Amino acid sequence: MGKFYYRARNRKGDVIEGSVRADSEWLARKDLSRQGLVPLSISRFNLKVLFSEANSSIETLTRRVTLEEKITLMSEIEMGISVGIPIMQMFTFLQAEVRNPRLKQALSQIVVDITDGGTLHGAFSKHPDIFDPTLIGLIKTGEVTGKLDETLARITQLLEQESENAAKVKSAMYYPKIVMGAMIFVVLVMVYFVIPKIKLFLKNFNSDLPPVTLFVVGVSDFFIHYWYAILALAFLFRFAFIKWHQTSRGRRQFDRIILKLPAVGQVLLFLELNNFCVILELLVSSGIPLLDSLETLKASQKNVLFKSALSDFQVEIARGGSLTKGMEKHEIFPHTVRNLISIGEETGRLSPILKRLGRYYQIQLNYMLDNLSKAIEPILLFMIFVCVLILALAVFLPIWKMNSVIKTGM
Repeated sequence: MGKFYYRARNRKGDVIEGSVRADSEWLARKDLSRQGLVPLSISRFNLKVLFSEANSSIETLTRRVTLEEKITLMSEIEMGISVGIPIMQMFTFLQAEVRNPRLKQALSQIVVDITDGGTLHGAFSKHPDIFDPTLIGLIKTGEVTGKLDETLARITQLLEQESENAAKVKSAMYYPKIVMGAMIFVVLVMVYFVIPKIKLFLKNFNSDLPPVTLFVVGVSDFFIHYWYAILALAFLFRFAFIKWHQTSRGRRQFDRIILKLPAVGQVLLFLELNNFCVILELLVSSGIPLLDSLETLKASQKNVLFKSALSDFQVEIARGGSLTKGMEKHEIFPHTVRNLISIGEETGRLSPILKRLGRYYQIQLNYMLDNLSKAIEPILLFMIFVCVLILALAVFLPIWKMNSVIKTGM
């Protein structure tokens, strides 16, 4: 079956262009006639349509689905199911309303899969780049238990909380980015414009330059004359970092390092712990067995240390052990979490304990994210102080030295 490009006139008399799949040109004309179109021309090649389809395909591949678009989609699906709108009618409506081409294409395929008798979670699972395993697992549970609308409402709350945390992190990093950008700009201006002029001025004197001035002048000369080497080194460093990060050992070391960074590391750790407690509680309370819940949670984890810990938890539970026993080997889980989960396992109230822990870590996260810029500020001030001190000493020490030499000669 080939693709034929056509120009045709519709019932309103307008000339339209498009493509249709058929085994022959005659069958293509017949298909267009069934659609109420009068074919004007049919060919196997149309540069304009091909260019349009190529642009659409590139846009579909490059534009990602944002968290806000997922929240809107889940909210609309939950609302439609709760008021009793037929699922096919609802997804057809959503497909027409969505603007993101990548999401629109996914919804189009989901409609086809559901029409063929597939499940909602099965249709979603064919698009892992948009819907993560945790979301798919929860939808599956909602379908099995007949509480899909409640499950979708919980998913929407989870995505909204994730969006709120991401927005707070972005807001907190706004000030440091401006300060760092301004500092880099000032340093580059000094290195490329100010220091060379000072160097020419100091050449007129035969006195020895202080070490700090020689260092700054050397750095300036290197940046001016060997800028291509700096670019090459930056490229090589990035390439080496990516290769190192792709190895299991490198990824583990990197994830361990970022959790120990000053100010930021504690926030990242609490984000992971909150994610662990909230999602695991949601899975367990939905009726998913603990082993399956850990598998679903593991698939959505980004930090290798937490992913490895979840694998150990599965092994321990499969042997007849407990979640608390598995946590003893991993220091990333604080004693408070271990003790409370131990109580939850012993009393059979694991879900409420996880919910309380999730609430606690969310409160802590809100406070830390609101004060993140203040926590980073001392580090930025120290970096600015060091840069200003070095530049000031490099400029003024020779001047003071020459001033003392002139006074001595007088």
